[in-house]
Amino acid sequence: MNEPPPKKERDAEHQAFMEKFGKILEAGMRFKKVMLGRNLRRARAKCPFCPDGYWIGKLNGPKNHLHMACDKCDVRMME
Repeated sequence: MNEPPPKKERDAEHQAFMEKFGKILEAGMRFKKVMLGRNLRRARAKCPFCPDGYWIGKLNGPKNHLHMACDKCDVRMME
């Protein structure tokens, strides 16, 4: 049976995940704010996490929930 990784290793992985998630969330909320300010439902912007990717974002529903993903890297988010 596989043993779970040691607690120290799990904590380091969790910390790295939370840091990346925080950066993605912060950038996504800035993207949404710009979209709302320009009265856009769909937009495209340069991805801040990879050199040649673009975020494709859209605001859905009456509450303007953000759905966005990069076309090159693994960054995606749904609010």
